Amino acid sequence: MKISVIVPNWNGIKFIGMCLDSLAQSDFDSYEVIVIDNGSVDGSREMIEEKYPQVRLIKNRENMGFAVACNQGIKAATGTYISLLNNDIEVESSWLSKLYEGMERHPECGMGTTKMMFLDQRDVFYNTGDLFHAWSAGGGRGQGEKDAGQYDREDYVFGACAGAGIYRRDFFEQVGIFDEDFFIFAEDVDINMRGQLQGFKCIYLPEAKVYHIGTATVGLYSDRYIYLCKRNDIFVLIRNYSLRMYFRYLWTILKHQFNDIKYFTYRGQGIVLFKSKLDALTMLLPMLFRRFRIQSSRTVPDSKIDPLIIKS
Repeated sequence: MKISVIVPNWNGIKFIGMCLDSLAQSDFDSYEVIVIDNGSVDGSREMIEEKYPQVRLIKNRENMGFAVACNQGIKAATGTYISLLNNDIEVESSWLSKLYEGMERHPECGMGTTKMMFLDQRDVFYNTGDLFHAWSAGGGRGQGEKDAGQYDREDYVFGACAGAGIYRRDFFEQVGIFDEDFFIFAEDVDINMRGQLQGFKCIYLPEAKVYHIGTATVGLYSDRYIYLCKRNDIFVLIRNYSLRMYFRYLWTILKHQFNDIKYFTYRGQGIVLFKSKLDALTMLLPMLFRRFRIQSSRTVPDSKIDPLIIKS
């Protein structure tokens, strides 16, 4: 088996059929699909069992989170490569073959990422590789831009979006799997940085193309979305920065935190933001322990990481 495709699902009956139908049209002939269902109660689990018998379905009793679901899929996978795919994505028939060919061309890369477009605006970019901002947050390269050919070239990027990324099995064996305390959001930012610290590059593969609804499960700028994103940004910061990087980017970090306070207070979500930071601090000790493990095992100096970081 060359590729294992892992699709986490939670109450995705409105769109997971689209995702699985598009995978079934793949022109690639050596892949398996594993759906990790996180306790869905909307009928999507039963629908998958009835309509997609070729899919391996792992059933959780409750919603364990995206990171746990991905890890369950990684452990169950038999492929040489492991691809993660959101349930609200439609893939082109050549998606898997272009991912596989691209990774074979780039043995120096542990990760590969996709040209991801908006499903309802198919000429507008959702993500062409993950970015990393100095205040320790990720971002989607090209998001919101109209496609004019500006992202048609293969290129190294900071990391893969776990919504439609591909990884070598030995990447997870060396770097580790997703940190389950993240639950959902920024777990891919964290693993991208951990991969970079271990010397794994990421290649953007523009011929591998998908179409994404985006935040369909949680809801963009919902209280839950804000809480998890802003809490998890602190997790990334604590774990992955060296002391030198803390001092180097301190002003940028503080400025961004202050801007967040102003913005989300204006939106009426100031309490949500405060709770996200408070809950992040309650996890300080375990995150410091994980930081020690990450920093003590890194093989790449700050001088190689700094050019990958967006300073503004």
